Amino acid sequence: MIKAIEREKPAMFLFLGDGERDLAAVKERFPTLPFYAVRGNCDLRSSLSSMLICAIGGIRFFLSHGHLFQVKYEPGLDTLLAAAREAGASVALFGHTHHPYCEKQGNILLLNPGTIGRVAHPSYALLSLEAGKIKAELKTL
Repeated sequence: MIKAIEREKPAMFLFLGDGERDLAAVKERFPTLPFYAVRGNCDLRSSLSSMLICAIGGIRFFLSHGHLFQVKYEPGLDTLLAAAREAGASVALFGHTHHPYCEKQGNILLLNPGTIGRVAHPSYALLSLEAGKIKAELKTL
């Protein structure tokens, strides 16, 4: 995460769970960088919420690690999508599968940045907000 933040110089970052110790390292390295975060299924003693709804730049986001929606299985994306729709979100961000995914379903963008941990092909997503519209780009380190 630190390498991606140094590369992109974002205005904020979003953490989708698993690796709360890594989140602590990012907060220490970039103490003024705003962030939103949810806990993952591996963040056992976390005080973070499992889901979060927030507005950024006039766009409503639904954040979840994804494990509570069973996103590793096809019907799980439908369940996640329904939860995001019920929350009034335009963007549903999730993790858990460790595979990048970016697809617009109806009026909701479903986005999984993949994993940026110690893997062969670390990935992340870059979101840009312009004039009330969102652009998503999957990237690798």
